Amino acid sequence: MGKTSNTAKQIWNAEHYTQIKVSVKPETAAAFRSACQVAGVSMASAISTFMMDYPTIPAKKGSLSVLTTTRRDRRNALNMLLGFLNQIRDAEELYRDRIPENLAGSSAYDAADETVSLLSDAIDLLESAYQ
Repeated sequence: MGKTSNTAKQIWNAEHYTQIKVSVKPETAAAFRSACQVAGVSMASAISTFMMDYPTIPAKKGSLSVLTTTRRDRRNALNMLLGFLNQIRDAEELYRDRIPENLAGSSAYDAADETVSLLSDAIDLLESAYQ
């Protein structure tokens, strides 16, 4: 089977996909790239997944904010937020756990450990909001 030319790939992609451009601060892009690598997903698939889920979030008329008019809407929004926070915490735990043992006291390890701890505390606090 032969190789597909770059031109053919570009034509196929143009017919089947819409390209978007997102501008973010360099540190935000680096953190997102790192989290995707730790999670073993591409940045494009992470964004695509979010974009597919986003329409299921009710939006206020004329804005992009989450609809919070009812208690149920607020609970749903909080549950979605908790899902994201759990994913971030899990990715940070994986990052921390992959740091070699001889670097256990390093600033990178300490920062990751503190991040995991703070995210766990935040998750616990938010989970108690609607109990």
